[in-house]
Amino acid sequence: MPIKWASSDAINVLMFLLPGLVAASIFQSLISNPKPSGFDVMVRAFIFTIFIHLGAQFVLWAPALGGWTFTRSGTWEVIVLVAVSVVFGLISAYAWNNDTVHGFLRRLNVTRQSSYQSAQYSAFAFHRNCYVALHLKGERRLYGWPKEWPSRPDEKHFLIEECEWLDGNKRRPIEGVSHILIPASEVDMVEFLPANHVSEHTEKTHDEPAPPASAKVR
Repeated sequence: MPIKWASSDAINVLMFLLPGLVAASIFQSLISNPKPSGFDVMVRAFIFTIFIHLGAQFVLWAPALGGWTFTRSGTWEVIVLVAVSVVFGLISAYAWNNDTVHGFLRRLNVTRQSSYQSAQYSAFAFHRNCYVALHLKGERRLYGWPKEWPSRPDEKHFLIEECEWLDGNKRRPIEGVSHILIPASEVDMVEFLPANHVSEHTEKTHDEPAPPASAKVR
C-alpha cells in the first residue's frame, strides 16, 4: 500500500510539473546554452510551472472579468495550460536570445553578466551589423559577413558569406563561392569591422589568384 501511494504521489508531482517541462524543453531547444543537468532541469521546470499556472488561471478567468458567461471544463483547462506553456517557452527563449532580462539588470547595476554563455557569442550578438575578419592559422585573414557562429570558441564552425581574402591592403574576392564553413579550431582571432571599414582602407583586386585557405572546409 505505501508503494502504491508513493507511486501515485510521484505521478501527481510529474503532472504538476509537466507544463513547466514542456516550456523548458522549448526554451532549451531555442537557445545556444548547453543542456543543464537533471536537477537544474527540474528547478527550471518548477519555476516555469508557477508562472504558467498563474498565466493559465488568468486566461481562464479573463472572460468572466469581461462579463462573459464561460463554462470551465477539464478539457478546456488542459488546452489553455498547454497553450500557455508553449507561449511561455517561446517568450522565454526570445528574452534570453535578445539579452532582455540581463540587459535590464545591467542598467540597474545588479549584474555585469549577459545571458550568453561565452564572450565570443556575446561579441557576435552585440555587433550584429558588423563584418568580421577571421585571423586563421597560417596568417590568413578571411573577411565576410557572419551568418552563423559557434557558441564557444572550441566547437562547431563559422559560416561566412560575401567571402574575401585580405592580403595587406588588398581584398581578393573568392569567385564562385557563396559561403564558407570555417572550423572554430582554425580561428586565432576575430576582428569586428563596420560595413564600410574595409572598403575605405583596402583596395579590391582581381589581378592575382586568391591564396588557398589554411582552414579545412567541411
